[in-house]
Amino acid sequence: MITRDMQSSLTAMGKGFPVLVTTGPRQSGKTTLAKMVFPDYKYLDLENLVTRRMAQEDPAALISDPRGKYIVDEFQYAPQILSYIKQVSDEQQMDMQFVLTGSNQFTMMKDVSQSLAGRAAIFELLPFSIAEAYPEPVNLDEAIYRGFYPRLVSRAMNPGIYYDSYLRTYLQRDVRLLVNVQSMEAFTRFISLCAGRSGSILNKVSLANDAGVDAKTVSNWLSVLQASYIIFLLNPWHGNVSKRLIKSPKLYFYDTGLACRLLQIRNSKDLISHPLRGNLFETMIVSEVMKFYLNRGQVPPLTYYREPRGTEVDIIIDKAGRQYPLEIKSAGIINRSAYSNLDKFCQFDTASGKAYLIYAGEQNWTDHHYRNVSWRSLQAELTELEDGNS
Repeated sequence: MITRDMQSSLTAMGKGFPVLVTTGPRQSGKTTLAKMVFPDYKYLDLENLVTRRMAQEDPAALISDPRGKYIVDEFQYAPQILSYIKQVSDEQQMDMQFVLTGSNQFTMMKDVSQSLAGRAAIFELLPFSIAEAYPEPVNLDEAIYRGFYPRLVSRAMNPGIYYDSYLRTYLQRDVRLLVNVQSMEAFTRFISLCAGRSGSILNKVSLANDAGVDAKTVSNWLSVLQASYIIFLLNPWHGNVSKRLIKSPKLYFYDTGLACRLLQIRNSKDLISHPLRGNLFETMIVSEVMKFYLNRGQVPPLTYYREPRGTEVDIIIDKAGRQYPLEIKSAGIINRSAYSNLDKFCQFDTASGKAYLIYAGEQNWTDHHYRNVSWRSLQAELTELEDGNS
């Protein structure tokens, strides 16, 4: 069983809280993680209809031992249980007595904030990081193509079959739970259009025109994709500079394997010459940085920088009032022109810290005051940034 980067954070940062809540996309490993970290807890699966009915109608019978410790899986199906969990946890005053998992971000967090305010530590578990998924050397294009979902990686499943099944399950369960979509065909086409825009600035008007729906529908459907951990939006950085900056967020998929399937990329060889390979590499790296902070139980301190006609820096990490720019390049060999955006950003931002260039090659080195980092070494560099004296 693969050790998850989040394991130590759950217990270290959960101290003092009677409830731990772990959310994230379906099949990201939430249940497995909970059972690994808390092997002695009683497991309650609310996808089981009998268990769900008890949670809805008689939670006291389900949680029969008030001194017991419980994992409640997919608790969003019975939000009524949260009031009883609040009552029991207030009476018992035990650390980490309840571990709740679920896959519906917006609805679930609303229920938690209403019933368990101040009592719950919140964690978001995404699919495997690069190090978790591929501890042994793997071809970059193969990693992008296969993606990072635990079941797919650990069982060496066929990516095409896996992601087709994942999408069917997602459309039938999560989408219908979150919104009334009259045409699943139109919604599926919309997801594919979003995959083609991963790593790009969000333009809702263009997306609406291509999808054949109005702007309000686009906003609603984007919210659905965010709530179910298909996509996330990276907001722009607004520093104390005089230049007019782009104010729209950038759209990213959490998982490149799912994006590849939606783009009809059939194997890793198709990816080599694909026009969106650079976007998909950027998507993988930005998602990797998101995972690094979420696995530590932190809100990712990430933005991006973009001028209307020029400089763009893919990630800005904010740490203690300093900005650490990360430029992402999908090339395996770097020339001096690759640093142009970092040069410009570091000239006008006097508060900028160490600057990084993340690329598709294998070596790490420092050159021209910049740290050049292989995609394989990104996690180690982020650890040094956060825990060292960078």
